[in-house]
Amino acid sequence: MEWIRKLRNSPAAAVIFACTLVAVMGVSLISPALPAVQEAWNISESQASFLLSAFTLPGIFLTLPIGLLSDRIGRKPILIPALIVFGLSGGGIIVISDFTLVLVLRAIQGTASSAVVMLTVTLLGDLYSGEQRRVLIGANAAILAVGAAGYPLLGGTLATIAWSAPFACFLLALLVAVPGITLLEEPERDEKNVNSSIRQFLTGSTPMTPFLVLYLAIFGIFVILYGAQLTAVPFLLANDYHLSSAGIGLLVGLPAVTMGLTAMQGDRILQVLTSFQSIALGFVSYGIGLAVVALADSIYVVAGALLLFGLGQGLAEPITDTALNERAPDEFRGSIMSIRTSVLRLGTTIGPPLSVGVATVFGYRQTLLVSGAAAFFIGVTWFTVRRL
Repeated sequence: MEWIRKLRNSPAAAVIFACTLVAVMGVSLISPALPAVQEAWNISESQASFLLSAFTLPGIFLTLPIGLLSDRIGRKPILIPALIVFGLSGGGIIVISDFTLVLVLRAIQGTASSAVVMLTVTLLGDLYSGEQRRVLIGANAAILAVGAAGYPLLGGTLATIAWSAPFACFLLALLVAVPGITLLEEPERDEKNVNSSIRQFLTGSTPMTPFLVLYLAIFGIFVILYGAQLTAVPFLLANDYHLSSAGIGLLVGLPAVTMGLTAMQGDRILQVLTSFQSIALGFVSYGIGLAVVALADSIYVVAGALLLFGLGQGLAEPITDTALNERAPDEFRGSIMSIRTSVLRLGTTIGPPLSVGVATVFGYRQTLLVSGAAAFFIGVTWFTVRRL
């Protein structure tokens, strides 16, 4: 495959992919362990869920300052320490005997994770260009999908041994940091622009509308992903189809299959469609997939609809990263991608409670149907109107 050949020729890309695979552990590895955490600490479900909120919230506010700093001092001086902090703060939870301190460590780990997530995509934009950049960003999204699909099974299995067992996996970040020190390249910077401020970019000649639209798209993607697919769909499968946790995990992981396959074709897709058209079609696919899940009366139809949802994810998520990277001036790429990560974290934080709140009033089928209709309308309208 094309991306494997490029990976073989670029050790830096291998390190970046490893960073992505480590960073995606933060939520997907721990979610299945929440019941075990609740039982071990004798706390409520809402208190146990703070393990996720404590991880995602700091990134909303702290990623932009980290991005600004990376534009000033470079990528590696932030990425390598962030990997070390991520590993130590996550792995250190194993030996902690106070739940408040556990949450503090999760907040520290979440901040480090935001830096890693932001800098991996930023480095793909810094170090590569053209077709190679598009192929590697697609491959990065596919690797993320593999982790998102596989980690819940791993985390749930380890949690049957001990509530803290999944947290030991975070120490793998240290093994990524070590080769990263020597194999990861620091992008060349124009010293004349190193002290440029983001205000210069915002008030300069570069059109801001495409960036605003892309950020709104990213927000929508992750509200839909975390609110509809990762929250509403599992509850629907449990309540209406009476599936076990293993069965739910298998179905919820299905979108990762088509998402990964589609993401790896990103360069070919962009030879036929503009980035904005691809994202719009992604929303159309989201909408159809969610609506079919809401209306289905067969688990096999639900499975097919979730594969269609994954197709939308592959058309939308990695293409937003490609579009941002291609539009970002080199000296501001870290700041621009940090805003992307902050918006992403905001979507992942808002999505689940919004979905559950609406479902308590209208039910999960109606919530998914309305979400699907909204996504479909946005996608069709965007595809026919946008000229960016």
